[in-house]
Order: sequence, then C-alpha cells, then structure tokens
Amino acid sequence: EFSRVLYPNPVCFLSTINTNNDGVVENARSNVMTLSWITPTNNSGRFMFSINKNRYSASLLAPPAERHQKRKYVQTKSSDDESEHAANNYQAGIEFALSVPVQGMEQVVLDVGSISGRVGSKFPSPGGSEHGVANEETNLSNRKRKKLRMEQLSLHGVDGLIPVPLGDQTPDPSSGILSAPPLFAIKGTVAHLKCRTYAVIGSGKSEGETANSTNCDEAHIDNNHLLVMAEVVDGFVHPSYWDDKKLLFRPLSKDVPPYLTFFGSQTFGYVVSGDNEHIG
Repeated sequence: EFSRVLYPNPVCFLSTINTNNDGVVENARSNVMTLSWITPTNNSGRFMFSINKNRYSASLLAPPAERHQKRKYVQTKSSDDESEHAANNYQAGIEFALSVPVQGMEQVVLDVGSISGRVGSKFPSPGGSEHGVANEETNLSNRKRKKLRMEQLSLHGVDGLIPVPLGDQTPDPSSGILSAPPLFAIKGTVAHLKCRTYAVIGSGKSEGETANSTNCDEAHIDNNHLLVMAEVVDGFVHPSYWDDKKLLFRPLSKDVPPYLTFFGSQTFGYVVSGDNEHIG
C-alpha cells in the first residue's frame, strides 16, 4: 500500500533533519523542499527521485560517506530485503519524510521551492505573518518583484509552513509551531510518508568531466544530479483520501480538496474525486 500513495506522482514536501554527534536534533538544520520527480520502483514501497547536488536538502539527504566507506557497500535493512546496496560515495540509511499538499497550498509549495535552506529556516519567524511578503509592488518589474519576494521569504520564512508530527494534523502546543520535531510533516497535507534512503547514485566527477558509462561505480544521471533510491517505512493517509477497497490514494468525494501534481512552469494539476466514473 505504501507504493499506491506515490503512483499518481503527487507534489510533495520533502522534510529533512540533521543531528549532531550526540544525536540531538539541530533545528537550524531542519529543512523543507518541494519535490515532484518521484517514481515508484516496486510494489513494496521503494521509489527513486532526482535531486540537484547543489540543493541544501541534498547535503542532508546524501552526506558524503566516510573515506573507508567510499566505493564500498553499506548494509541497509528493509522489511523484505536485507541485501547490501552500493552507496556510491554517499551515506545511505538517512531518514526523511514526504507530505502531500492539497489545493489551496499552491503558494506555500511555490514559496518553499523558491528559497534555499542555506540562507536560514524556511519556517515563519516570530512576527513573520505581521511583516508579510510584498506581492503588490506594482511599480516594480516582475524580475525585481520576484527578487524582493525571495528576500522577504528568506528573512521571514514561508507563511503557512507549519511542522507537525508524522500522522498528526496539529502542532504540539508545548513545542510551538516554529520548532520542527524529528521527521516532521507539514500541517494541512493529507498523506505523510516516513522514508529512508538505501542507495545514492551520483558522479564523483567534477564539472566538465565525463564518467565511464561502462563502469557501474560511475553510473549517474549527470554531473549535477543525484539519483536517490529510497523506501517507505511507515505511512499515514487522511481517511478522506484513501479508498480502502481498491487501495487507491484519491479524494473520496468532491467535498474535500484535490491534492496536487505539477506540470512545471509554476503550473499545478489536481487529482480529483472520480465519483466512481471511469474513463473509456
């Protein structure tokens, strides 16, 4: 059933955390990015996605392996496979979460994808909602208006981006809404998946170099992207979006908002209720 959530290729928030050497979560290193290049690879919850190496989340999802681990195998366990998988210069076994947003969250998705976690937390700063983000600077060009918006998002965070525990829809009042719990999801999303990487494929070559395509250790997409192989280890779906009879992830009625897919160029598609209608 884990794979069924990813069959429609929904837009996802991908949330990552980082811990220090003592295992303590460093909130400043928690991050969220948007992700739409997702492909299930089997019916047991395994999937893959591509991510640019320069993304801040890539440094949390695929940190470099220790020197003695490079070009070797690291063991990761899953429910149906305990074999070893190549890490290809990157650590495996990193946990992260996917959250599926719905209609009405488009601007949050776009804002999250427009700024980097390197400049600071994407979560709203105290008073962030009061400051707001300017959209109505009519005397500015589109380019300058976009630049101003990115600057303000970097300073104040993304309005409406609220971390919640996996499987929950409300933030913990004791921790507040600005402190992301471990493996957090995003409030308002209708499916949460707890995931773990088991292999990362990427070129060790520098820009402009060409890897030998006949060498398995050098298999990669290009010099700028990583191919992350991951598996779902736990999942939560809002009951209004899970067809228990057919094991389908879809809105069960028109009374709930559709969830999002992505066409590119800031254009969204929507997975809506079929109401038992079939396309011939």
